[in-house]
Amino acid sequence: MRFSESWLRSLISPEPELTSSQLADRLTMLGLEVDAVEPAGSVDNRVVVAEVVSVAGKVCVVSAGAKKSEITVVCGAPNVAVGMKTALAQVGAEIPGGRIEAREVQGVVSQGMLVSESEIGLGDRAHEIIELDRTTPVGAPLHTVYALDDRCISLDLTPDRGDCLGVVGIARDLAAAIGGELQLPVVETPERSIDDRMPIRLQAGEACARFLSAVCRDLNPRARSPLMLRERLRRSGLRSIHPAVDITNYVMLEFGRPLHAFDFAKIEQRLIVRYGRDGERLVLLDGKEVTLDSGILAVCDSKRPLSLAGIMGDAVSGVTDATRDVVFECAWFNPLMLGRTARRLGIQTDSSMRFERGVDPGMIVLGMNRARSLLAEISGARLGPVVTAESAEHLPRRETHRLRASQVTRLTGQEVAPDFIEQGLSRLGFAPDRLDEASWNVEVPSHRFDIEGEADLVEEVARLHGFDDIPEIACEGLGSPSRVFRMPRQLREYVAALGYHEIISYSFLPAELALMVGARSEHVSLLNPMSSDQAVMRRSLMPGLLRVLAANLSRQHLRARLFELGRVFLAKDAELDTQPLRLAALHCGDQWPESWSQDKRDADFFDLKGDVERLLEYCGWWRDIEWQPSTDALCHPVRGARLLLDGRYAGMVAELHPDHRRQLDIDKPVCFFELDVDVLVRRQPATFEEPSKFPQVRRDVAVLVRRDLPVSNLLSAVREAGDELLREADVFDVYQGSGIENNDKSVAIRLVFQTSERTLRDEEITMRVDWILESLRRQCNARLRGV
Repeated sequence: MRFSESWLRSLISPEPELTSSQLADRLTMLGLEVDAVEPAGSVDNRVVVAEVVSVAGKVCVVSAGAKKSEITVVCGAPNVAVGMKTALAQVGAEIPGGRIEAREVQGVVSQGMLVSESEIGLGDRAHEIIELDRTTPVGAPLHTVYALDDRCISLDLTPDRGDCLGVVGIARDLAAAIGGELQLPVVETPERSIDDRMPIRLQAGEACARFLSAVCRDLNPRARSPLMLRERLRRSGLRSIHPAVDITNYVMLEFGRPLHAFDFAKIEQRLIVRYGRDGERLVLLDGKEVTLDSGILAVCDSKRPLSLAGIMGDAVSGVTDATRDVVFECAWFNPLMLGRTARRLGIQTDSSMRFERGVDPGMIVLGMNRARSLLAEISGARLGPVVTAESAEHLPRRETHRLRASQVTRLTGQEVAPDFIEQGLSRLGFAPDRLDEASWNVEVPSHRFDIEGEADLVEEVARLHGFDDIPEIACEGLGSPSRVFRMPRQLREYVAALGYHEIISYSFLPAELALMVGARSEHVSLLNPMSSDQAVMRRSLMPGLLRVLAANLSRQHLRARLFELGRVFLAKDAELDTQPLRLAALHCGDQWPESWSQDKRDADFFDLKGDVERLLEYCGWWRDIEWQPSTDALCHPVRGARLLLDGRYAGMVAELHPDHRRQLDIDKPVCFFELDVDVLVRRQPATFEEPSKFPQVRRDVAVLVRRDLPVSNLLSAVREAGDELLREADVFDVYQGSGIENNDKSVAIRLVFQTSERTLRDEEITMRVDWILESLRRQCNARLRGV
C-alpha cells in the first residue's frame, strides 16, 4: 500500500505533530510496517507557471509573471492555446532530459521549454504540455504548485489487515494511537437529476451478496481530474486515465472500496451477476483473453460477460475518451471465491487484492455516493438513482466477543487502565459494552475481518498502548533460558562473527529450484500456492541461499558470504512430517577482501571446512563429529562430506555440484554447509576442565591403509580404543608415492595422552598405543608402516 503522507495527515484532526520519520515509526509499531518513505517528486525551482500570450504556428510567446518577462519559446504540443496556464522550464533549469539552454529552432531562438508531465517526472503524459488551472498564479514555482515537499509512504501490510488497504483505515489506526480524531471526507447522498436506472439480476448470492449500480449521464468530454486527485493517484503508483476511472481508483485508495465503471452505451438491458458458461470468452482491459466456466463469477449483460467479478473489466465495455455516459458498479464479493479465481487465472489486480483480504460490506453505499458526488463535481454529470440487489443471508455478520482486563494483563505483562481499553477500542471503530469494572462485550466493526476472539482484542489494546512498552519479564520458576533457546541465537551470532551476512528467505520455492535437493514426491506441495514461484515447501535452506547468491552475482556483488537459520519441512508420504531447524551458509568469490597484503584467490572447500570446524569447536562438539563422504545431489562428486554426531546425520559440508552452478548461471565455485541444529542441540557440549599440571605425552604412529579409506574411519577406530588418558588424536600427514604401493597411502596420526592426577609412565602409554594399533588393524586393516 503506497500513499501520500499529506493525504494521511489531512484525515486526522488535529494534524499529527510528528516528523515523517516519527510518523513512520509510529505506523510500524502499530503493526503497519513501513517499507519506504520517499520524496513525492523533485522539480527545479526554475520550472515555473507561465501563461501563453500568443501562438503563431509553433512559436509561442509566454509570460512568466515578472515585469517585461514575456519570452519566446518554440512548442509543437497539440494542446497549446492562448490564455492557458502551463509549466515553463526556464534557461538553466535542470530536468531529467538535461539542462535547458537557449537554442535556435527554425530561425527562432527558443528561450526555454514548455514541458509535459513526463519530461519532468510527474506523470506519463508525453504528447501534451501541462495544463494548469486558470487560477494558478503566474511565476509560481511548479514545485510549490504540485506541493512536492510531500512524501510517499509504502506499507508492507500483513494479509489480515485488508482494512488498511485504504488511507482512511490507516488514518483510523494512527488517530487512535496518538489521540486524534478521524476526519472522514464529507459524503452526502447526491441529488438525482435523471431517472435512468441500470437493472440488476443477482444469480449468485453466495458469491456476491450485495451489488449496486448507478447511471451517470452527460459527462463533459473536456473535463479532467483536478490536480490534487491526479497527484494523489500518482503518489500511490497509479496514473490518471479518465475522470470516471480516476474516481474509481481514488475511492479504492481512500476507503479501500473497489468500484468499476462501465460505458453505459456498451451494456445491453441489465447487469447480471452469474457464474460463467463453459466456453465463454472475455478479453480483459490488459489484452489478456480468458475462458470462463461454471467456477468463475462474472458480471454480464443480457448477451455477454463484461468483467471478471471484482478482478478486471473487459476491453469492450471499458470507459474511453469517447464515453459520455457511465454506469458505476459497487459490490461485495466473497473473499474465498474471488481469491480462488484470481489465483487460478494468475491475475492479481489492486481490486482483487482488496476483495481477497476482505472489503467492508458496510461501506458499499458510502463508496457509491462518494464516486457519484466526485463525478458530478468534476465532469458535471447528471446522476440517476442507486439500484440495489442483495442476498442478506450471505452477508458477513458482525460478531461480539468478551474482553477481560485480566486477560490484557496476562497476555501483555502490563496493567492497562480500563478507561484506556474502552476509549482505545472505541476510537478503532469497535463498540465496547461494559459489563463491569473490568470486562466488556465488544462488537467488532464490519471492516475488521481479522478479529476472531479475545486474544485479537488484546492485541488491539497492545497496539495502541505500544508494543515497545511491553516489559521484559523473566518466567518464574524456569531459571536461565534453556540451551534449546540459547543455542540458535549463539550459532547465528558466531556465524555472523565469521564474516557471513544473514538472509531471511521464503519457506516456499518454485518446483524447479526445489528439485535440486530431492524429487518432487519428497517435498510438501501447497494446495493453493500464491504463485508458481511458491509451489512447494523447502526441505533445505540451500535453494533459497543459492537464489540470493545468483541475484547478488548478477548485480556485480562478486564476493558473497551468506547464511540463514530457519526451519525446513520434511515430507512423509507427501504429507508434512517434521520441521527441523537448520543452519546453512555459503561462500563464493575471493577468500579475502581485496588488499595489497593478501594474494587474491577464490575461497575453496577447505576454507569453509575450517569455518565449520571453528563453529563446532566453539559449541563443544568438534571432537565428537564423524566425517563421511557425501553423495548428496547438491554436492560436488569428490568435494563433499556428511557430518554424523552419535551416529545421527548432523549436516553436510561441500562444494556445489557443477550442474547446479550451470543451472543458476554461476561461474565461480560455491562452497556451503548445512547443519541440523535440532540434532546438535540435543547433545550436551563438552564442559570446561582445568588444564592439567602434569606433562602430556605425545606418540606418533604411521599406518598403511587402502587409498580410498576415509581418514575419519581411522580416527573413529583410534577414539574407540582410547580411554580417558587419550586427550587428542589428529592426522598430521598423508603420504602417497615412492615406497608405498599404488593402492595404499600412509597416514600419520598424532596421539596425545595426559591426566590431571599424575605423571604418566612409559608402560602405560605403550600399552594404550598397542590397543590403538590393534583397533586400527581390526577395523581398518591398517598395518604399522615399516613393519
